[in-house]
Amino acid sequence: MKPRLVSFSKNINELAVIQPEVFYDARGENVETFDASEYKQLFSSVPIKEFNEGLEFIVDSLSFSRRNVLRGFHGDTCTWKLVQCLQGEIQLGVIDLRKDSPSYMDQETFYINDKNRLQVLIPKGCINAHLALSESCLFSYKLTHKYVPHSEQITLKWNDPVSQINWATNKPILSQRDS
Repeated sequence: MKPRLVSFSKNINELAVIQPEVFYDARGENVETFDASEYKQLFSSVPIKEFNEGLEFIVDSLSFSRRNVLRGFHGDTCTWKLVQCLQGEIQLGVIDLRKDSPSYMDQETFYINDKNRLQVLIPKGCINAHLALSESCLFSYKLTHKYVPHSEQITLKWNDPVSQINWATNKPILSQRDS
């Protein structure tokens, strides 16, 4: 099963949307969410220098949330992320905070769910947040570096004036860190 590049973001440099191939039959569906050799081949055809030089995903992480839980904005300057919603639906917000990027301070929103199966490749230096839109959701992210401690992360409050993300709720459920 081969993934395909759906598009590059119109707003954020190097941010890509990927569609894994889904096999459907009478029993349900089968989705291969990652195959290192297939993604290496996919990234070799796109202008993302770091992946062409051998950058690899080394950590998988899952986040389970209930409706209206908003996690983030978090990120760091060394980690690329490949994110997807395995179960349920989320609203994903991404902000480019790379000062040397042509898309510095640009933002984009995506709606990702277990039906469209979209994946978003988020460049290092960009921060992301996600809001659970369904009763429950399972958010997955692959990282190119080990989890960076909170003290070394770039964070932004969900409703900071810098953010132009129009969240689907005005009263999200937040952690103390994200409040």
